[in-house]
Amino acid sequence: MAENNRTIIGIFVALLIVVIAAFAWWWMGRGGGDQEMQAVVPATPTPAPVPTPSLEERLSAELSGTTLNTSDAVVRELVAALSANPKLAAWLVNEDLIRRFTAAVDNIAAGKSPASQLEFLRPKQGFRVTTASDGTFVIDPASYQRYDVVAAVVASLDTAGTVALYRELKPLIDDAYAEISPPGKKFDDRLQAAFDQLLAVPVLDEPQEVKQLVVTYAWSDEEIEGLSAAQRQFLRMGPDNVSTIQAKLGEIRAAFAAPTPQ
Repeated sequence: MAENNRTIIGIFVALLIVVIAAFAWWWMGRGGGDQEMQAVVPATPTPAPVPTPSLEERLSAELSGTTLNTSDAVVRELVAALSANPKLAAWLVNEDLIRRFTAAVDNIAAGKSPASQLEFLRPKQGFRVTTASDGTFVIDPASYQRYDVVAAVVASLDTAGTVALYRELKPLIDDAYAEISPPGKKFDDRLQAAFDQLLAVPVLDEPQEVKQLVVTYAWSDEEIEGLSAAQRQFLRMGPDNVSTIQAKLGEIRAAFAAPTPQ
């Protein structure tokens, strides 16, 4: 449980929001929800309304001409219109957002840490432990609170919009994946493998005992310590945050499995 690898594994989801879901929120805000679309018809005759473009059509127009190398500007513009949250805005000052997302998902799918792609989301507060009554070390619950903001943002994710927009951005994501993958490999498979990794993580409600190595800590439970690096880092978000993120991941995965609307 090395301190230099304490970047959140759950940030896979955060980047999903930043690179993909932000488009959903922004466009839904621009286009209005069902209630807004059902405005009362005026009594006076009016011209027949122009059909409202679908979410995919609006995105296609916005992304027209966007390449992998120019996609950062589009992401930043859309997210700036989406939220004034300084945390969210801070994530977007980095470059190659889609490439980072793609590489991070690929690492998680392999059970590896995505720290090299996501170092900008490293918590400023350090990992903390407390001493139990029997003299053993347990993880301080305050360590979990470092990730509350990420979990809250994930929980607010629009599931249907996320899936629709992921499909819209797939050409750019596939371009990024082609740069790092062997020929013939599909990013969809890696995304599903990343879901497998994170959804398999147990929710540990009891205080978690750790043992001190030299300057780092490891779980005392060998079964937990035997999980992948990706899974162990996800565990460090704490049971409440893990549960919240897994619930949303489950929704997203189910939506991926649903037939594509015609």
